[in-house]
Amino acid sequence: MDIKYSSSSRSDLKVRKLPSVTATALKNSAADVLDQVTAQGAVAITKHDKPRAVLVSIEQYERMTGAGNNLLNELQAEYRGMLESMQKPEQKAAAKRAFNATPEELGKAAVAAARRR
Repeated sequence: MDIKYSSSSRSDLKVRKLPSVTATALKNSAADVLDQVTAQGAVAITKHDKPRAVLVSIEQYERMTGAGNNLLNELQAEYRGMLESMQKPEQKAAAKRAFNATPEELGKAAVAAARRR
């Protein structure tokens, strides 16, 4: 079976740069797709022209999660740090003010923020 690989339509993801295969092609010729994954390192799986998943080779997976690569650990630590900073009393108070703001207050804040840019 001839599999057609195309780039995805979502410009905001790195997935766009990956070769892609439809979910139907994956279902119908998994062995060919696995060969492509082995050769390319990763393939985006699309459904209705939108990327839904990424299939990665075992080598790529080990690079991403292995002991020598701390990428996932670094991302988790960064997320935890961001979450902690959002839990401080001043951030909680600001969020409470925003949720309790009137439409007029929100409008004024939006105009002020737009003018600062």
